[in-house]
Amino acid sequence: MTFFVRQPVFYPVSVVFLDDNPDFLNALRGLFPDGRTNRFFTKPQAALSFMSARHHEQLRRMPSLGFSDFEQNGTTAIGQDVLIDDSRFEEVAAIVVDYEMPEMNGIEFLSSINNVACTKILLTGIAGDSEAVDAFNSGLIDFYLKKSDPRMAEKLAAYLADAQTKHCVARGHISLHSVGATYCDPTTVAVLNEIVTRERIAEYYWRPEQNAILMFDFAGNPSIFLAWGNADWLFQCDIVTDEGGPATLRQEMEARRIMPLFWPLQAYRHGMTNMRSASPIPIPGRSDAFYSWTRLDSSGPKPEPLTFARWRENRDVDR
Repeated sequence: MTFFVRQPVFYPVSVVFLDDNPDFLNALRGLFPDGRTNRFFTKPQAALSFMSARHHEQLRRMPSLGFSDFEQNGTTAIGQDVLIDDSRFEEVAAIVVDYEMPEMNGIEFLSSINNVACTKILLTGIAGDSEAVDAFNSGLIDFYLKKSDPRMAEKLAAYLADAQTKHCVARGHISLHSVGATYCDPTTVAVLNEIVTRERIAEYYWRPEQNAILMFDFAGNPSIFLAWGNADWLFQCDIVTDEGGPATLRQEMEARRIMPLFWPLQAYRHGMTNMRSASPIPIPGRSDAFYSWTRLDSSGPKPEPLTFARWRENRDVDR
């Protein structure tokens, strides 16, 4: 039996804001200040042109994006490799639109981009509440908020975070035969999120060739997150034996005293020396699973991908 597992991926994406009131739009700029990813418009037609161009560009790119070697060989992972897509940070994950605008109202605007796959959020003022409910019930919009809601900023931030997660999940590799299943367990996801917050991780990508999660912080520094269940430990220990590795290495791994990092490989290879290892940390709520997080130095990914840090630097130079 083949099991399909959608693997973790997360990276910054773009959000479009449309409101004909410059003062309210400036308030939104203050709440969501990254002008490299977030775009702000006061004119519906300008926003529509931008959205259409981005939508067509993404459709044009999708067939040409690379696939992993695993998929090409028909083995354990399928899906396009978003890490090699240098335009991924420009993908629009959500659009926030005011209902009351003179040229066209927010529902009319969102109807015109109904074919664009992104989270659609409608803001209402004095008018538009009943229309927003109808649009939500019909599936035209995903969320609606009253501008007068005291918690509007908090709720909007939560909706946009949800939109980013939803967008990125759809771009992740799909692993087969339960490869990497430990990464998708909610207990592992909770640990992963803790590391993301603590270490200021900007983006991460499950890598099929290594069955590991490659991370980059906001400065572009790489690191590796490993999560192994019993099946993963057994696989790694058997490879050590099959490759003629040191018996002491297997013994230490079987005792869960060390968690080797074989990067850029997935497992031990004959003659390996100077392997780094970490002390495996139990995943809370799991009796059989452990994780480790290790910073990389000169052994980072080759060729070097375009990280969010470098993408921002490039955008600053172009300004």
